Amino acid sequence: MSVVHPYRRPADDVVRATPWTLAGELTELSDDLPDWDYDTVLPLRRTLVVDGARARKEAGLEDDAGLAVSVRWTASGSLLRGRAWQEQVPPTDGVELAVEFDLPGRDLGGTLTLDFVLVLTDPGSTTSRIAPRRPGSVLWADRRDIRLRGDATQFPIVVTDFAEVGYPSDAPWMLDVNGGLEDAALGSLLLLVNEKRKSVVDVVTGRAAGDPARSAAVLSMLRSETLRGLVERAVVDEAFDVSAEYPTGSTGAVLQAVLRQHFDDDLESLRREHTQEPAYFAARIQAAAGLLKEET
Repeated sequence: MSVVHPYRRPADDVVRATPWTLAGELTELSDDLPDWDYDTVLPLRRTLVVDGARARKEAGLEDDAGLAVSVRWTASGSLLRGRAWQEQVPPTDGVELAVEFDLPGRDLGGTLTLDFVLVLTDPGSTTSRIAPRRPGSVLWADRRDIRLRGDATQFPIVVTDFAEVGYPSDAPWMLDVNGGLEDAALGSLLLLVNEKRKSVVDVVTGRAAGDPARSAAVLSMLRSETLRGLVERAVVDEAFDVSAEYPTGSTGAVLQAVLRQHFDDDLESLRREHTQEPAYFAARIQAAAGLLKEET
């Protein structure tokens, strides 16, 4: 299903990009990296050519409009995300840019999604009513999913009948966080999905491709609830220390990465907030997870 944007966008060929590669390798990056692990740094490389003048003209913008190309990454295994690279695009055609950045393995896991976008940073002096005006408006996009399949990378998901295992029979899912802080996260974190909730099962198993809006909503709620479960484990476990040296790939290391990515507060402040202002704490989890947030 095509997406209709409320503003003009340039033709797709205003950005021409080479395939993703790893530093020092000539072949295209595979969609599946079975030998990856948490100690592996991914040195990602790509070259692109951008027609900055044509992109502005076809979008109804003037030369003083600000455009930038950037790479956003999301890791399903760690629930972390961020911006890896960004460069401003001048109002000139044929601008060649070298995209180079490293992603540390400790922040990754599961499926790594790379979103390459050309976005508006400043609408400039355009008078066109159909030109993009909101900073962050996407004029061009390219997405790549890479499966990281090391021994400790996949966030385990099990589909089961909740009624048979004694869980609330109408609940769509439940995050089980058990084991010690130094235990491997692979064996301590388990996402249980109720097989009676077919629409949810279809989304987590990839069988709901025909309804992207519903899939996005379900995954957004699932990420929010999973983040809540991890953060609550961190704040209620008195043994957890955000500055401790936990083994790579352990539950403690995952909790540290989650807190550092999403919260500026110290751990004790989060613990007080969880106890004294639970409603506000829950709302902050939703905000940190970007619950049902529309991408621009």
